[in-house]
Amino acid sequence: MSMIKQNTQKNMSLPFTILLLLIFSTTSSNFISFAQSKIARLGSSPTKLKNAPAAPTQIVDESDLQMFYFKQNLDHFTFTPKSYMTFQQRYAIDSKHWAGAKANAPILAFLGEESSLDSDLSAIGFLRDNSPRLKALLIYIEHRYYGKSMPFGSAEESLKNASTLGYLNAAQALADYAAILLHIKEKYSTKHSPIIVIGGSYGGKLYILLRWNIVC
Repeated sequence: MSMIKQNTQKNMSLPFTILLLLIFSTTSSNFISFAQSKIARLGSSPTKLKNAPAAPTQIVDESDLQMFYFKQNLDHFTFTPKSYMTFQQRYAIDSKHWAGAKANAPILAFLGEESSLDSDLSAIGFLRDNSPRLKALLIYIEHRYYGKSMPFGSAEESLKNASTLGYLNAAQALADYAAILLHIKEKYSTKHSPIIVIGGSYGGKLYILLRWNIVC
């Protein structure tokens, strides 16, 4: 019994304990939202937002990356005046090994967690390792309220009170990801290209919630 417990603890200490893959095809433009989800709000701190991991695992060749900003809705679920506000959400695309839409080549999408996109790019190697074999398009999406994806322009403004922090929750983040993925599918005409959604730790949990609650 003690041996099983030790092995379990050892496995749970590995980085990115949750690495889950989902292949789904966005063959329809229908979007089914889960209004007013009861998922608890996320916690964050300005210090955590600014600091990158102390020891990045890989050196990223930024020449293969294109950075974009998507005009994202602040609130996907209500119809108050503030819900019509938008902010710029950052994402990156790497098309170096992509075989193209005509080949129905897959899309690997990384769902950002509670860190900046810069930190994610230096720590996630799974997508880059597998894109040559799969001939896949790589997408990295930054989580709202982290990095440069600040709904109210800066970390100080976005985190200053309960009112501005009220839009920091997993339900809003999932709707962000769905909107960006649908945008990319349309932009690159990838109607029949499957999307493989990938997340680590909290990002892995977002994958599960995405699968349960959103159909693209």
